[in-house]
Amino acid sequence: MDEKFDLDSIDKTFTRFKVGAKVNATVVAKLKSGLLVNIGGKKDGLIPFCDEENKAIQDVNIGDSFEAIIVNTKDESGAVVLSKQKADDLRIGNEIANTLAVGNETELIITSATKAGLVSKLGTFEVFIPYSQISYGRIDNNLQNYVNKQFKAIVLEIDLIRHKIVASIRAYEEHEKLSAEEAFFSSIYENKVVTGKVIRFTDFGAFVNVGGVDCLCHNSEVSYEKNKKASDVLELDKSYDFKVIKLDKENKKVSLSYKALQVNPIVEKLKAYKVGDVVNGEVKKILPFGAIVAFGDGLEGLLHVKEASHFYIRNVYEVAKVGQKMNFKIIEIDPESNKVSLSLKALQEEPEIMKLKSRDDAYAETVASADYVKGQKDGKVEIKENLQEE
Repeated sequence: MDEKFDLDSIDKTFTRFKVGAKVNATVVAKLKSGLLVNIGGKKDGLIPFCDEENKAIQDVNIGDSFEAIIVNTKDESGAVVLSKQKADDLRIGNEIANTLAVGNETELIITSATKAGLVSKLGTFEVFIPYSQISYGRIDNNLQNYVNKQFKAIVLEIDLIRHKIVASIRAYEEHEKLSAEEAFFSSIYENKVVTGKVIRFTDFGAFVNVGGVDCLCHNSEVSYEKNKKASDVLELDKSYDFKVIKLDKENKKVSLSYKALQVNPIVEKLKAYKVGDVVNGEVKKILPFGAIVAFGDGLEGLLHVKEASHFYIRNVYEVAKVGQKMNFKIIEIDPESNKVSLSLKALQEEPEIMKLKSRDDAYAETVASADYVKGQKDGKVEIKENLQEE
């Protein structure tokens, strides 16, 4: 009796394919376009030679069998397109996920983002990072910017049955920050030279990351030039050398100086002067104890009130006015602080009364004759006693 072939029944015996399905593949040939594999159906499978697959199939030979993931049920030639790399990633991901425990560290690549947080895959496990656990610092308002980026995270919860994991990037960052701070403050000290990266500018200076710790470089420590801001001298995301000038380990605060490692132009300019030199300067500001005098090329010196006159005066404005230009004698140059002391009286001849009488008596006499002590009997005695204390 003739047998009838039921083609529909025979067709049902072949494997049905769908994208994302995992199948067993056996290499039957190596073509120019890729590996031709048998996957147990009416169609052949093809694993293309490409950057995504080359590493996974570089050591595969004809006859080798392995798992692969279907990425396309039919290409231009009619073959089913497969990926060995995706299957390897899935297998390795599951192996990692099955060994994880709460508190463990793992690496993740963010695959998608929702309003609630970020999503990643670890094999067949879905990893969720809640919004509050995305970062220790500022969180990007557009969570899509995290997609396809790699992060390290700490496992908070794991469900091996449902293949779900809850993780925290923030917890990892906090752990790293504490570790970095501990290492940093155990080795840091004042006057140490460190390398740091400028991470943020503020109105008062720049925050610099040194070994994972945020330090401050104040505007006043950026340049020897006045009124310079950190953003005028430094560049964002660029690294520089700084000197540690203040350290508060208890409150974890570090102050840095950029200018301390630069050549101070004042030092070079002061090399042209010595004690005894006479300079022409302009009175820029009068203070209770003296006056600030500008001279030379951007240099300044202090005229103390005691060096303004041979006679007793209470304030420099009695002998000089702001904006007035006069000659001064340099009586001291402090090489450490780069401060210059000036004198007016050193250029004036000492009055006869100062030569004939003792210093205290001469001062007392000039005070007694001054308008501002008229009618104050105790004034002379008080001043004389102060002079004697000197």
